[in-house]
Amino acid sequence: MRHGKKVKKLGRKKAHRLALLRNLCRALFIFEKIETTLPKAKEARRLAEHLIEYAKKNTLAAKRFIYRFIPDHKLVKIVCDEIAPKFANRRGGYTRIYRLGPRLGDGAEMAILELTEKSEPEKIDQRRRLIEHRWLPEKEKKEEKPKKEKPKKEEKKTRKEKKQIAKKEKREKKDKKQKKGKKKR
Repeated sequence: MRHGKKVKKLGRKKAHRLALLRNLCRALFIFEKIETTLPKAKEARRLAEHLIEYAKKNTLAAKRFIYRFIPDHKLVKIVCDEIAPKFANRRGGYTRIYRLGPRLGDGAEMAILELTEKSEPEKIDQRRRLIEHRWLPEKEKKEEKPKKEKPKKEEKKTRKEKKQIAKKEKREKKDKKQKKGKKKR
């Protein structure tokens, strides 16, 4: 029996479902607004509100708990220092869901999940840049040195081209031997 085990499976195994919810919560904390299907939004809302509740405590244990779900130190710091203080006076309802209607491709009901207290757009953009792994501030500070141009080597030939060349050479040698044999007669 499944007493007290109320969880939407979302058509996924446990590990896949947990990874999906982690990614949705991560995106929610970075952009403060995400668009997804309604069942996914409802499940992500449960996890996000739970994490914000912990972040409001702002203790080391709370930060470690949040890190279990969002393994990114920068984002955990942002959740505890920027997002959670906005909800200090609230006792719940940190997120809201807007229904958008069916998706064109498959008819799945879409929804927007967003935080109720929002930041300025500049702050969100700055947060996104800080967290994205492709954009690192250290690389921007370093001066780009002009690369030395190396003399170009002969283009490497593929294995297939090498085989074709070897076959041609064999045929030429064979033809030469046959011609020499005919001349001797």
